[in-house]
Amino acid sequence: MQDAATPPAAATMTRPARGRPRDPGLEARVFDAAVALYAAAGWPGFHFDAVARGAGVGKAALYRRWGTRGALLRATLEARWYAVARIDTGSLRGDLLALARMCFDQLTGPYGRVALHLHADAERFGEMRASTGPWGEAVVRQSRLMVRRAIERGEIPASVNRGLIIDAVVGGVTNHVAATPERLRPAMLAQADRFLDDLVALVVRGLGG
Repeated sequence: MQDAATPPAAATMTRPARGRPRDPGLEARVFDAAVALYAAAGWPGFHFDAVARGAGVGKAALYRRWGTRGALLRATLEARWYAVARIDTGSLRGDLLALARMCFDQLTGPYGRVALHLHADAERFGEMRASTGPWGEAVVRQSRLMVRRAIERGEIPASVNRGLIIDAVVGGVTNHVAATPERLRPAMLAQADRFLDDLVALVVRGLGG
């Protein structure tokens, strides 16, 4: 007979040990470290060791989540570079202005060299090109979607070239930033709002909007 003071067997069973709790801020730290590393070193210097050190996490945690450095770079771009899918202001002018501002801020920000590395690395490294290609295609589709929405709203005719509209805005911003000498960059930054407004107004007027 069991002593009344003795706890039931179920109460004395050892509960299974839980694994290490999930770090809710890990992905944000990894993406911050990864975009900074890619901006500084490009694909040749983009390795799990360096990202792990910059994020203050174990390299094993990176492998568990992303598997390859290509998968990590793609996830980083989706999280930190050209989030075009978030743009939907309700008007073509508003959407194009938001796109132009996003492009300008990315190119003039601390990680502006990401854009340079993406173009150069895609030409040189097949692994990098295959990994990031789906991201680039998604950005193009999302950009053209804002033009399609404008057509559906009746703002512009269906005959417009969707790609040309986006190229005019993004290309205009990119060339403006790239062609501005370093000594004139403070003035460029100070006059950014006016430039972006004028650029988008020019494109919209060209469409008859």
